[in-house]
Amino acid sequence: MLSTLDKNAVETFLKLCKKEVERKNVLFIKNRKINLNGRILTARQALAEIGIFKEKEIWRHVMDLNVQDCISVSFDYGVSRDYNTKMYVFLKMINGKNVYIKLKLTYRNKVVCLSFHESNYS
Repeated sequence: MLSTLDKNAVETFLKLCKKEVERKNVLFIKNRKINLNGRILTARQALAEIGIFKEKEIWRHVMDLNVQDCISVSFDYGVSRDYNTKMYVFLKMINGKNVYIKLKLTYRNKVVCLSFHESNYS
């Protein structure tokens, strides 16, 4: 459960995120492997499993996110990425599947989708 402070942060994040998606200031991390219930998939294979075949569909679903879809806010400590930025994790039902979505904004306000795949959470 998110605190009121976190909910306000998510609301602000989503407003900025949607503005940047409209401007096409976006990046989907597609060159990663995902362990989905013991199966190793590429990010593109994971998208296909939820019925998404074009990257622009990801951003259409991001535009539909709301504060209630957010399950956590944490920090990205990955030194290979934009160090110490907030990551927002969402769960959303898409094409009959519970989908895990992890987003962040870079210091230049680029929206980065780090994860978009069927959730291991129930």
